[in-house]
Amino acid sequence: MIFELTDSLCAEILHAMDNQQQTFVLDAEKLKTVQIDCASDFDTVDEENIYSLPLWDSADGYNLLESFINKYKGVKAYGELKQVLAEGRGVFKNFKNTLKKYPEIERRFHSYKTKKMNERIIEWYNALRESWGLENLEQDFDEYDDLVTEDFSFRAYNHLMDSEYVAKEVSAFKEELKHQFAGELGETMSAFMTGPNFNTECLKNESVSGVVCHTFTDEFAGCILYSYLESLPQKAAFLTALFVNQNYRGLGIAKELLEQCFSSLEKDGIHFFIISNSIVPGMLESHLTRLGFKKNDFAYVGTLN
Repeated sequence: MIFELTDSLCAEILHAMDNQQQTFVLDAEKLKTVQIDCASDFDTVDEENIYSLPLWDSADGYNLLESFINKYKGVKAYGELKQVLAEGRGVFKNFKNTLKKYPEIERRFHSYKTKKMNERIIEWYNALRESWGLENLEQDFDEYDDLVTEDFSFRAYNHLMDSEYVAKEVSAFKEELKHQFAGELGETMSAFMTGPNFNTECLKNESVSGVVCHTFTDEFAGCILYSYLESLPQKAAFLTALFVNQNYRGLGIAKELLEQCFSSLEKDGIHFFIISNSIVPGMLESHLTRLGFKKNDFAYVGTLN
């Protein structure tokens, strides 16, 4: 029996899959999930009117936890969540309790989990559609690594309020690079990635503009800074710094900072936003392209007006 997978039905199936104590099937005529007794009712599943649901067991749940912390290695809760998995006892309960201490990460996890389970449902439904001689549906879910802006606040950079925070972030980033690249290479990478267009003294200059991000407990989470070309002060700006605190990486903050910066420059009538190739991490390249940046040999150039 052909049936439509509506948003409400998808949500009901997801809820049934997540229930590890009971077994459910789908009644295609009534378009609802029905609890069954495995011992006596499973023979009612004919895969024509009554369908078994996509498999989602404890192994899938554990793999989900593992993939989440591997995806978000930079988040504040990473160390504790990884320790929960390493202990191997009471994993699901302890993971849940740990997440409760980090509301923004907890929301990120539930978004990630919902997307992954919805992907499983779509795979299951497409297999049915193939048996019905129909084309597959496209998977069209929001990216789980997009920033939930309700978790953070963004405002214009203020050199009096923010320069000290950014200076500390620069120092921490330089040390991080020294550990990431051993010996002389670490020293060199530290100097290269924070220069030559950037120094901590410029942070106190009123001509430096940008956007800063804070958590709602007022922890500094990241910033984007830019300067104007002196010869063309109203025509072009170039990126001088883009930092995200190590505890909050992987949540999409850098992308949101870029978007807000791009929007601010556009409102100010700036024609071009120039970002050196040397300071663009691979993870941001596709996002810059979506924003309309064009890559050439030396820089990404965004045309705003």
